[in-house]
Amino acid sequence: MGRILKQYIQTVTVVFFFITQVNAQNDNYDSLIAEAGLFHLQKDYKNAIASFEKAFKIKTPDALNSYKAAGAYSLDNNNEKAFKYLNLALDNGWTEADWLAFDPYFDYLRKSSPEEWAKIENKAYAKEQEYQKKIKFPELRKQINLMTLNDQKLRYQRAQTKNTEEIRELDQAINRSDSKNLEESKAIIAKYGWPKISEIGKDGQNNFWLIIQHADQDVRFQRQALTAMEKLFKTNEISLEHYVFLYDRIQCNLNYKQLYGTQVVWTQNGKASGFRPILKEDTTDERRNKIGLQPLSVYSKTYGFAYRNKTKEEAKQIEKADLVYTQKLIDSAKTAYDKKEFQKVYDYYNTASTVMGGMNEAQNYEAAVLFATIFNTNGEEQYRSISLDFLSLLHLRGTLPLKKLKRNPEFAKFRGDDRWIAILKNS
Repeated sequence: MGRILKQYIQTVTVVFFFITQVNAQNDNYDSLIAEAGLFHLQKDYKNAIASFEKAFKIKTPDALNSYKAAGAYSLDNNNEKAFKYLNLALDNGWTEADWLAFDPYFDYLRKSSPEEWAKIENKAYAKEQEYQKKIKFPELRKQINLMTLNDQKLRYQRAQTKNTEEIRELDQAINRSDSKNLEESKAIIAKYGWPKISEIGKDGQNNFWLIIQHADQDVRFQRQALTAMEKLFKTNEISLEHYVFLYDRIQCNLNYKQLYGTQVVWTQNGKASGFRPILKEDTTDERRNKIGLQPLSVYSKTYGFAYRNKTKEEAKQIEKADLVYTQKLIDSAKTAYDKKEFQKVYDYYNTASTVMGGMNEAQNYEAAVLFATIFNTNGEEQYRSISLDFLSLLHLRGTLPLKKLKRNPEFAKFRGDDRWIAILKNS
């Protein structure tokens, strides 16, 4: 009995050691891939390549990372390695032939090796044709992928030009494209719900998610899309990673704290400085791990900043500090209101509204009423506008107290306002 127990303990120890080693290798692989991505963004292609190659010694690359490595090699003018990894990407399941045919990262290959490039394109389209036979709605996949491709073409052109007139025209074209994509996406959701992987493939679903993820101008639709995704939870027909990214995006758009740490703060110079506020930050990695996401300390490297995990006490202190700061601003606003210093009221509440997860539903409604009262006193439009901002937020959150709102005489002068009408109509 003692020998059997000893053998069991030895076996468990070996298995535990193996799992620990595998996890460590995976973390190191992910860190190197994240590092390569950052070097790529910084246009440091040689270091990006070095990081990719270190990672690939740990684990054979999948289609996506093979494709990324090919791009880095092409930008570094290395034909041989670029074509090697492009072929590997296609062999491992890369399916977006139209994107490959456009991708500006491979301009060097197109010019320097046109015959070999033609072979790659032909191979890509042949692979895609085979892939489309396996999905239910190949035409829908094609439609979605072209929506994304056309959008990215415009944004790429926008990034390449410094001509003021061209920038203006491209901005208008991008806005038109965004509006068109949004309407088409709504029609797709209405007809299909959230399209399944078996219907449009992983790439089609990824591109559809990208369109919704960036539809910040219509948060209500983002929430509808999220609900449609939730209906597929018990299937293998959805990417949970897409779900949590969209969930966090919506939370931030509604001025709540995010839950999974997918959203970052961007500075004016286009660099990420850290994560946007996270609820219960000390347990974020546990939630991410359940979805299969990298730890925050690894994910942060993708954006070029370091991250240290928070303790339970630190997370509590951060959340408490946010609430204390918010309340202090609100108290200051009320004091200013009593003194009829209305601009200060505006400034204090405006600042309080930027604290993610700071103002609760009652405080947002109270602010809307207060600014309506000020507007009724002095007639200055900025106070009606910010009052409607607070009401719009509650409307988007689905927490607008409609009966209370309609009965409140402070909003009598809002009745003919387009925003007021839209809020009531859609609530």
